[in-house]
Amino acid sequence: MRKPFLFVSSTCYDLKQLRADLYLYVESTGFEAVLSEYRSFPVDPDKTTIENCRKAIENRADIFVLVIGGRYGSVNEHGKSVTNLEYITAKAKGIPIYVFVMRSILDVLGIWQANPAGDFTSVVDSPKLFEFVSEIRSGGEEWIFAFDNAQDIISILRTQLAYLFADALVLRTRASVSGVLPATHGSLSGNELRSVIERPRGWEYLLFVQVLQREISVSKGLKKDWTYNLSFGSSRSFVTPSHFGRWIQEKISELMRIVENLRTLFDQALPTAFGPPGQSGDAQAILHAANRVGEAYRSILQWKLDFFSLYLDDELLKLRSLSASLGDNTVEEIEQFIDKLSNELDDALKKPPGGPTREITLTLTFTVPDQTQLTEEVARITDLVATGKLKWS
Repeated sequence: MRKPFLFVSSTCYDLKQLRADLYLYVESTGFEAVLSEYRSFPVDPDKTTIENCRKAIENRADIFVLVIGGRYGSVNEHGKSVTNLEYITAKAKGIPIYVFVMRSILDVLGIWQANPAGDFTSVVDSPKLFEFVSEIRSGGEEWIFAFDNAQDIISILRTQLAYLFADALVLRTRASVSGVLPATHGSLSGNELRSVIERPRGWEYLLFVQVLQREISVSKGLKKDWTYNLSFGSSRSFVTPSHFGRWIQEKISELMRIVENLRTLFDQALPTAFGPPGQSGDAQAILHAANRVGEAYRSILQWKLDFFSLYLDDELLKLRSLSASLGDNTVEEIEQFIDKLSNELDDALKKPPGGPTREITLTLTFTVPDQTQLTEEVARITDLVATGKLKWS
């Protein structure tokens, strides 16, 4: 079993000694300290500094410590600092985040908010730093700790890590007692596991949304390929257009089968997994259904890309493009359904318990795309074959 990784994010030069003190403390606690200036920091020579930092968080960060001093640091083309981007990456990963802001910055933050055009160069090197701190504070998701020196941070971290360890022990005990997900819990994110073990109000639907959002997130690369019609791997060449015609029919049947499986999941599997009103649902059944929806989503993305692995006569390229788009509506409707369900559920769970019952009804509807252009293109191809301009056999 590996040691947990603790990632320290801050500007390096103005906080050099502070970072060195934190490194020694983190290592002394038994954690693996991840700081960019040390030899243990993983570097891919083919990636930029920012890309390496973000990759390190994605692959080697279990806990994220953000330290904000008086320098905003270098920025990317969108004006975001490295520390800002690291913080965004850690939030997206869903790991514990501890934010420390130099006390002198917090002391004048309110003054800057009242007079953002004022001169604060004696405190910060850029007003963007104030904006960054304000964004974190307004989000309300992370507690901000003030500090004057490294010992302040170390003292607070010592206490907070102890609390985190205590929470982990409680979750472990609950999982052990309940026997929850002995074989499948290893694939869950922290929020998903907490939903399963603690089972808060509406946990069944919360777990379903959390898993679906993760499934969409891990499919981002495939979605980008889908957006740009990028097909990698071995290419397939069909000698005759007639072969391509039969292949399209097979692909349409495949798409219909995927959609039918989705209908079965939503009409039969999920109602059973959620359980009747007033009764607790089946976590394993919910996970199974959510994971299968994620697999169906990726299958539809790949279904389109299969079309672009073909080498065809130029006359068939438009037909290929139009046929490949038949699943586009389904992809967009799945994404819209997840977003809407997440928003509705979040709004419902914000209501205090004990109030009037609120019923949420959401329907995942798959619409047939407009096939006018496809029909016209099929007619054009048929005419080319009839006039001998395109050999079909």
